[in-house]
Amino acid sequence: MAYVALYRKYRSSSFDELMGQDAVTTTLRNSIASGRFGHAYLFHGARGCGKTSTARLLARALNCENGPTPNPCGECKICIAVRNGNCLDVIEMDAASETGIDDVREKVIENVQYAPAEARFKVYIIDEVHDLSAKAFDALLKTLEEPPAHVVFVLATTEMHKVPITIRSRCMCFQFRRGSLLDLSSAVQKVVTAEGYTADPDAVQAIARAAEGSWRDALSILEQVLAYSDGHVSSETVRRAIGTVGDADLEEAAVIFSTGSMGDALELAARYVESGVDIRQLIGALQGFLRDMLLLSAGANVTAEKELGEERVSRLKTHAARFEPAILLQMGIELAAAEKDVRLSNYHRWILERTLARLQSLAQGKVTGLATSPSVSTSPAAQTVMRPQTRPSNSIKPVTRIDVNDEYAQVFPPESPVTSEENTTQRIAQPLNSGSQAGETDEQSRFAAAVTLEVIQRAWPNIVKLFVSASPRGGPFLKKAQVVGLEGNTVLLAFELKFDLEQIQGKGKPLLEKKLNEALHTSNYRIQCIQQDSLETKATAVVEVPAPLFNAHSAMDDASNSDNSDIDLMSVESGNIEFISESNKGVTDIEPSSVEREETSILQETLDIFGGEVVKSDPIQ
Repeated sequence: MAYVALYRKYRSSSFDELMGQDAVTTTLRNSIASGRFGHAYLFHGARGCGKTSTARLLARALNCENGPTPNPCGECKICIAVRNGNCLDVIEMDAASETGIDDVREKVIENVQYAPAEARFKVYIIDEVHDLSAKAFDALLKTLEEPPAHVVFVLATTEMHKVPITIRSRCMCFQFRRGSLLDLSSAVQKVVTAEGYTADPDAVQAIARAAEGSWRDALSILEQVLAYSDGHVSSETVRRAIGTVGDADLEEAAVIFSTGSMGDALELAARYVESGVDIRQLIGALQGFLRDMLLLSAGANVTAEKELGEERVSRLKTHAARFEPAILLQMGIELAAAEKDVRLSNYHRWILERTLARLQSLAQGKVTGLATSPSVSTSPAAQTVMRPQTRPSNSIKPVTRIDVNDEYAQVFPPESPVTSEENTTQRIAQPLNSGSQAGETDEQSRFAAAVTLEVIQRAWPNIVKLFVSASPRGGPFLKKAQVVGLEGNTVLLAFELKFDLEQIQGKGKPLLEKKLNEALHTSNYRIQCIQQDSLETKATAVVEVPAPLFNAHSAMDDASNSDNSDIDLMSVESGNIEFISESNKGVTDIEPSSVEREETSILQETLDIFGGEVVKSDPIQ
């Protein structure tokens, strides 16, 4: 008979032999005993935790000649066929190689309707089910939801998150856990004894630790070690066979970290490299060793004894007493960073040397383990140099005054910020050099309080100009809008055509709000677009169409042709030119536009005189 690998030879033959999965085995046995077993199961967990073995045990329990029973006999024809993998009614499918919809249709959907050939139930075991394609999952969905009474599905996966929720919701889900160090050591020792070998406890624990919680990996590693050994397995045998680090080496490293020098740490790194040990495995072994010491150093004695065993705990207590828990945490962080560097670099020896030197410095308190930044002087002089002198983005720009009476229209620099808190008309009329020396915050609040509907209407041409410069295509739509109201910080824009409104409201609103606040030197004003018809239909409110904005060029022409004594100053603020009349300070004389009149057609006048209603009307030429 051909040689059988250890993980196949010692596969669990009953639920009692399935170690480390008590929650799964208890639930399955109780459901089978009560006859309330499901039609679909989903087993998920790390590799080598017994998912496929449990699926076969479930198939044997359901189809045993003495069953369904939670304790299959293992001797009947069906139990032997299932164990050997040649039962016609237990179909195993590898979704990693059969991923398409055609594979699912051919192997599952088309054959599920036929009755079992020799067993009581047809059991479909789909391994690595997460590798099925989306279409294959969709095709399997209906059959999985309502299969025939003689069919049971068992799905197994190592990546639960890749299985669609529609599949998961139709299955009984069982999570398989990794094996603990004690359970794995016990299983390895049983196999060593059954194979006629002897092993030291340290060697058994080294194999269990290298398996990283996987039962199958533990037996595969053991098989490699047994092939290397001469009948007895020692820790040195394990180290030479699979390249791991023995407990003696790890304990030596702990002594060097706590009491040695940096030179000792570098020599230890050289010995590790010369021995041919894999640097990644070495770093992983050091992380596991520090973790075990952390349990004892932090006082988690119950957990340590449960996972490590009394013998190992007694050996580690001496070393763990030399380290503070915080130091062990810092050392663990350093090893995690080194493990990442090893994956990305080929200079493994240098990474190992600097890591061990760093661990020695951390253990003896020579470094903090945290990156420190250079200290910054807090003296007043240093603060004066380092503090940036910036102005808020929405602060008021200085107002430039032009004396139009001067032949050359000299430009005067601003003497002080505007401080009046009156309305816009009064603010314009007051002399611009009568301000206080208040701070920038006060200037911002006073300017924000002075923004009124008239201010926005005067600034509107400049806002449109800024908008058109940034979005030429949106300019024609915005030019048809009129500023008709101001509600808090919301500016109301009226559009005659709905199409124009939709263009600005949908695509141009963020840009328009940005340019509005840029022109007003504010930051929180928003735009609301409305249609002109909604204003006209209001019964209780009369909305006036705003007056045409002041034409600065026409005013300049009038000023040059008229008595200059009436026009004293021209104020340029935020891109808008404003004139101050000497004879009428406090009021800006602007000719208001006529109120929008209701157009009355000839047809409407005829209806008003003679009465009646319009049935069909043609356009009047």
